[in-house]
Amino acid sequence: MKKLLVTGGAGFIGTNFVYYWLNKYPEDHIVVLDALTY
Repeated sequence: MKKLLVTGGAGFIGTNFVYYWLNKYPEDHIVVLDALTY
């Protein structure tokens, strides 16, 4: 099990990366950090 921090995860690329990663490695944990200011 891995723990990942994804910055900018609310954007297009970050969101797709998180979906891809969790489909490939469902046992991992991901924390998404995003400013959400745009």
